[in-house]
Amino acid sequence: MTASYDPLLRKIHWATAVLFIAAMLIGLYCGLQPAGTSPRRELLEVHKSLGVTLFFLAILRLMVRATTVAPSEPSSFSPLVRIVARLNHWALYAILFAMPVTGYMLSSAGGYSLRYFWTFSWPHLFAGNKAVERAGEVAHGTLAYLVYAVVTLHIAATLWHVVVKRDETLSRMWPRASRNPS
Repeated sequence: MTASYDPLLRKIHWATAVLFIAAMLIGLYCGLQPAGTSPRRELLEVHKSLGVTLFFLAILRLMVRATTVAPSEPSSFSPLVRIVARLNHWALYAILFAMPVTGYMLSSAGGYSLRYFWTFSWPHLFAGNKAVERAGEVAHGTLAYLVYAVVTLHIAATLWHVVVKRDETLSRMWPRASRNPS
């Protein structure tokens, strides 16, 4: 068993974290701005492009995770901590898939731009479908609150492990972590 996650998985994790927080903050900011105004329109292009990037990173992450060996959980983890950590990680994975899908539903059905970083456009598979647009809008908006809760819990748990427990939890995912057996 290794002491840390695979180096590629760690790189994907940190790229995901940076892009996810950027997309989350841009989305939050855009939600506070009047529709159709600048820079809201331009920032939504970035927000959607980051969402698509995160969707494909999540697929890559699952592929790498399925083909690599994960470090064992620290023995100091109580059964409750193990359960909560697993639930939080599965919630993060679910969000990484659900947010781009619901955002796509909203944008595609609503006739909004689906340009990927100002290069090409994704097809509008649900063009004009008001039911899909509404479902995407409700789901994306509702999931946004779940995002805030799950990400906050993930960061708080990491800080708890670093500051309070002073255990090796963060070092398992830290970019320069050792791959030596524990």
